[in-house]
Amino acid sequence: MEPLRLPRPGGLLSLPRKPIGKEKRMDGAEKRRRPLAHDDRAAIERGLNRGDTVSWIARTIGRAPKVVREEIRRNWTDDPRGRLVVQSRNICAKYAGCEVRRLCKTACMAPCKKCRDWLCNRLCPDFEARPCPRLDRTPFCCNACPERVGRGCGHPYRFYEAACAQDLADARRRDARAGIDCDSEAFERAIEVIKDGLAKGQSPAHIIAANPDEVPFGVRSLYNYLGGAKLGALSKMDLPRAVRYKPRSKAADGGKSPQVPRAALEGRRWSDFCALDAADRDNAVEMDTVVGRQGKDRQCVLTLFVRRIGFQFYILLPDRSAESVAAALDTLQELCGARFSKMFGVVLADRGSEFADAERIEHGRNGRPRLRLYYCDPRQSQQKGRAERSHEELRRVLPKGKTDFDALTGRDMAACMSHVNGHMRRSMGWASPMDLARALFPKGLLDACGVGPAGPREASLTPHLVPHAIVKMQRPLTQHAG
Repeated sequence: MEPLRLPRPGGLLSLPRKPIGKEKRMDGAEKRRRPLAHDDRAAIERGLNRGDTVSWIARTIGRAPKVVREEIRRNWTDDPRGRLVVQSRNICAKYAGCEVRRLCKTACMAPCKKCRDWLCNRLCPDFEARPCPRLDRTPFCCNACPERVGRGCGHPYRFYEAACAQDLADARRRDARAGIDCDSEAFERAIEVIKDGLAKGQSPAHIIAANPDEVPFGVRSLYNYLGGAKLGALSKMDLPRAVRYKPRSKAADGGKSPQVPRAALEGRRWSDFCALDAADRDNAVEMDTVVGRQGKDRQCVLTLFVRRIGFQFYILLPDRSAESVAAALDTLQELCGARFSKMFGVVLADRGSEFADAERIEHGRNGRPRLRLYYCDPRQSQQKGRAERSHEELRRVLPKGKTDFDALTGRDMAACMSHVNGHMRRSMGWASPMDLARALFPKGLLDACGVGPAGPREASLTPHLVPHAIVKMQRPLTQHAG
């Protein structure tokens, strides 16, 4: 008859949660273990305080004994943090034959090793701790050591505490991820390769793709290094397109736009728009404005991008106000007639002040509802990204900062609509939005807007389309000697 074996302390409450060893997935590959969490380290500390073996502690947390042993060896501390231990212990290995005196710089002539006021371990420059032979074997710490009780032992303490172990592990992980994971020689070669590629006008993505062995980091890391001045003489100014953009300014209100009243946002947020049917979202119209020179031009352009066919209307406004936007929609409603609600039934706009009067935009002059207006989230222009992409083509005709918007006329807007929408799109099977608009819009709408036929060969996206509105930049006068 086998003898009765009692469970280890805490055994009934510390059943193994996971099997020992690496888990295997359904495809046969080994699944990587997650790192130890604070709960696991707390369980290790409790087990060490009870005097459990390392193998038993490993079973309670579902890990291999090797993992627990390495955890104790790497993340121990000599600070007891409130433990009942003796601090005034002389643990110097040279205690027996030491005759050092006057470490405290006083007139005392007694040996410092017998001093009751000062501990010579903290003052002596030749101090050497007496190693403990028990710390070289399991459990590698003094949590449950009986010799530390009473007068204490003659060796340095080593404890394992979950809070301190978690702090050490987090600091080690943080330091490992800081800096550049590359040696100095390989980094210098990478800088030379990047410098040669930028001198040839190559993009960072092309340089890294063409030299995978010479550049040991990715595109995102390259941009971070350039921004942090870690590439020596190279900086973001060496990139072909970095000089075109200025740093984004952070709003003082933390990014919250105060243009649209909070009451007007109820039922008109981006989340409400996403809750619509997919067909309604695909048939939506993205509304925005394009402004001229700040502080100089009063007129602006109202753009209406029809998602279904990629056609964008350009309407010239006398000013950037909610009244002008409502008046432009009234005029467009008169031209479309009864089909206005089908064409512009759902409109998505940003939270600019020109779109703040939601009730007036949604209702016509007779007070009847004509559309449903929704607002994008603050500073999320990608939510109406197709309209923003079409603005790039308009800016090729009306360059930013070089166009006098007050000199634009309705005919200029009609010409812009004709040429921008006359460009063929690969996503549409090399058809142009103009061809689809003539088949979808009511007869006479494009003619009433002044949109004329602009074939693929005649389409032009250059400032020569509106030469009278282009501001001529004056070159500074230079003085010639003689």
